[in-house]
Amino acid sequence: MSKQSKQRLNLIIRWGGTILSIGIVIYLLSRVGWGEAWQTIRQLTAWRILLVVVLVFVSRFATFGRWYMLLKDQTPTLSLADTLKLTFAGLFASNVLPTTIGGDVLRLAGAVRLGLSTSLAAASLVVDRLVGMTGMVLMVPFSLPGLTSYLHSRTLSALAGSMALPFFDRLKRGFQKILDDLRFWSKHPLILLKALGFTLIHQAAIYFIILILIEGMGETLSFWQIAGIWSLTYFITLLPISINGLGLQEVTITNLYTFLGGLSPATSIALALILRLVWLIGSLPGAFFVGDVLAGKSPTEIEESIPEEAL
Repeated sequence: MSKQSKQRLNLIIRWGGTILSIGIVIYLLSRVGWGEAWQTIRQLTAWRILLVVVLVFVSRFATFGRWYMLLKDQTPTLSLADTLKLTFAGLFASNVLPTTIGGDVLRLAGAVRLGLSTSLAAASLVVDRLVGMTGMVLMVPFSLPGLTSYLHSRTLSALAGSMALPFFDRLKRGFQKILDDLRFWSKHPLILLKALGFTLIHQAAIYFIILILIEGMGETLSFWQIAGIWSLTYFITLLPISINGLGLQEVTITNLYTFLGGLSPATSIALALILRLVWLIGSLPGAFFVGDVLAGKSPTEIEESIPEEAL
């Protein structure tokens, strides 16, 4: 299959998955009741909303710090300001722009435009994603009590395994493509640990956001339960079946926090909708930088200009 055919198929799958996921969210809202969900949201006080906004920017700056930590010794010519702009431009693409290229591809295009080699820029983004995934993996064990209890009452274990295998196979192939470019970081574990420190700050901010919102809506869930369930949400929304996880993230949050966390459906779906809005707010500064990164090119032209082995 040609690269163009793959892109067309990917576009069809993602738009189809997005439409389906949004349809499911609307269906869930109709079952819960729009009025009930809104009443749940209205319980949030002003100080909780303000604290959530502060924490979302703590999370965003931590993701910037993680990537900058990986780049600064490899590319001393890439300034702190440029890295910050590229980070927020990528966040804006991932959370606001209705495009399939994603934030990582936009960051890759911007880094190459600023003089980084394509392979080095791609490798830094892979390591950035790997460090982020490592942080999430550390939280997975906290989801196991609720997950085990739920699976024992269902016959979904085999299905979950069969769905996970293709995803991890694809992930493995992607890592192997640019393995040679990862040698620098493998020889400098201290840099990886510093980057992991930033990703843990990023994750902690997310977990506190969810904790504040849940408690503000009149329910309780421990910090570690929140962390464990969110780690599962993260890995599920990595599946390339919707645009920027739109709809898929909301469906996943609603179901996991209801079935594994024991929250009411009204609270879970309200949480999902609020989090989507929070991510949008935290990504808005990228609107000031995304034009410089695109440099007059459309998202499609950027994607086509990146070698396939770098994606």
